[in-house]
Amino acid sequence: MFFILPVGVDYRARRYPVVTFTIMGLCVLIYLVTLILRLSGNGDSVEEWVVGHLWLIPSESHWWTYLTSLFVHGGFFHLAGNMVYLFLFGSCVEDIIGRLRFTIFYLLGGLAASFFYIAFAPGHFGSEMPLGGASGAISACIGGFLLLLAKTKIEFKWVFFFWFRIWSGEFMVPAWLVISFWFLEDFVMMILTLMAETQGGGVAFAAHVGGTVVGMGLMVIEKIRLRRVGDTEFEDDREPPPARPRIRVTVKPKIVSDPDTPPTIHLFSNGTQTGPFTATRIQQMLRSGEIPLDALYWSEGMEDWRQADELSEPGTT
Repeated sequence: MFFILPVGVDYRARRYPVVTFTIMGLCVLIYLVTLILRLSGNGDSVEEWVVGHLWLIPSESHWWTYLTSLFVHGGFFHLAGNMVYLFLFGSCVEDIIGRLRFTIFYLLGGLAASFFYIAFAPGHFGSEMPLGGASGAISACIGGFLLLLAKTKIEFKWVFFFWFRIWSGEFMVPAWLVISFWFLEDFVMMILTLMAETQGGGVAFAAHVGGTVVGMGLMVIEKIRLRRVGDTEFEDDREPPPARPRIRVTVKPKIVSDPDTPPTIHLFSNGTQTGPFTATRIQQMLRSGEIPLDALYWSEGMEDWRQADELSEPGTT
C-alpha cells in the first residue's frame, strides 16, 4: 500500500492562524457531534436530518445550507484530508492577507464553488444530489496560494507498507507545479463526469475547479487593491510583521556586521522567503548581485519589511 500526502510548505508564517484553526474546529466539532448522535442508536434519523438540514441540496434551496455545507463532511477520511489541505494553504493565505479579508475570501470562495458545481450538475438547481465539504473553499485557498507563493515548495511525505514492513521518505516539489497538476486533474475529471452525464456521488470535481478559479480571481483583485493603496498591513494583532512593507522607511536600521553574530535576517523576493542570514552574508550577496533590487528583508525586532539594499556597505551602490 502506497500513500503520498503534503505535510508542509517552505513559508514561515508570522501570525497565529486563528481563522484557519477556527474553521477546522467547527468542521471537527460538527463531525464529532454527528458521529456521537449516530452511535447513540438513532443513526438513520440523524443522518437524514443532517443531510436534509446542513448539506446543500439544490432542489430544496434552503439558503442557510450554502453556508453550513462548507463545514460538513461525509466521513473521517473526507474530513482529515480536507483539514490537512486547509491548514497548509489556508494558514499561509491568512498570514499574508490578514484575518478579516481571509474570512471573507474563504466564504466567498466556498459559495462560488457551490454555484459552480450547481452550474455543471445535471438538473442544475433541480438536482437532488447533496453537496457537502470544505474542499471548494479550500480549493479557493489553493488558488490564492498559487498567486501569492507560486515559487515556494511543497513538502510531501510518502509511506509504503508491505507485509508488515514500512518505508517512508520526504521530497519537495515547486508549488506552481503541484497546484497546476491538481487543477488539471480536477478539470479532466470534471469533463469526464459531464461527458458521462452522471449524477452519482463522490468527489465534486466542478466545485474544486470553480473554487480554484474563483480563488485566483479574488486574489488578483486583492493584489490590485493592495498595489493601488500601497498597503499590505495586517488588520489585526500587529505582533507579526506584514509579508510586504507598508511604506519604505528612510531611517537605516542598525544591523551588526559581525561574522560571529547568529543569523537573524530573512529575505523576501519573487514570492519566496529565505533565511535566516547574517549581515555579513547579506552584504556579500548584495556585492555579488545575488539579491535583486526589489528584495525585502526583516530581522528580529523590526516591525516591517524593508528594502534589502539598505544593508549594503557604506560607499557601495
